[in-house]
Amino acid sequence: MKETYMNKKDILSTEGIKKYLDCNCEIHYEQEVTSTNSCLVQLANTNIKEGYVLVCSSQTKGKGRTGHSFYSPSQSGVYLSVLLRPDKSPMETTNITSMAAVAACEAIEKIKDVHPQIKWINDIFVNQKKVCGILTEASINTEKKCMDYVVLGIGFNVYEPQSGFPHDLKDIAGSIFDEEIEDGKNKLVAYFINSFFHYYSNWNRKDYYQAYKNRCMILNKKVLIKENNHFKEVFAKDINENFELIIVDEGSQRIVNSGEVHINAKFIS
Repeated sequence: MKETYMNKKDILSTEGIKKYLDCNCEIHYEQEVTSTNSCLVQLANTNIKEGYVLVCSSQTKGKGRTGHSFYSPSQSGVYLSVLLRPDKSPMETTNITSMAAVAACEAIEKIKDVHPQIKWINDIFVNQKKVCGILTEASINTEKKCMDYVVLGIGFNVYEPQSGFPHDLKDIAGSIFDEEIEDGKNKLVAYFINSFFHYYSNWNRKDYYQAYKNRCMILNKKVLIKENNHFKEVFAKDINENFELIIVDEGSQRIVNSGEVHINAKFIS
């Protein structure tokens, strides 16, 4: 594949993102950081306001779920974290990940004619390949039983890396675009932020719930779910309004609120 994304047609920048932004966020761009989430967690303990967004082109220690790293090569991806200070209970703030998943799908759709899907809980797939991952980290005020802050992190595989994806990811990971898109990265970041804050600002309407279900790629299918370090085949029946997965396991229905789910054995890591 011809590597066109290194050209100067698609350059990520603070001003480039702001051109497409329609909400009041403070955008800060860095070429490379250790992890946008880690950097923002440190800043969250200061007086920085909600809506601060750290964006970068490369992470040296990108963070994924359950202690995994997130592959974050230079130039081919976009990685960002958003600082939030929701006046919500810890249970309610689990919805933030789901809002972000829907917003990520909508941002991709605004730029490319594809139909992104969500793999519960927080992975975005295009053409059966993972193109985006989401990680939220939070601090709880135990005395007030509310949140001090939530850091929402998201990484997009915008283009295929110049040397391809690593061997352990090549059957799983994909890219959003297969050729350079003018201002594609800036648009992707801005459209994601716009869509996310639309849902965040209208939290109680929960219109993101049905949008999430409509895009969920595992519903009404047999899936492999990881519990107690073992994978087991179950039937993914539904998702409730708390974004918990309702499964049928050996004839009995039960609710799962966290875990690792795969449709195909090749995605087991």
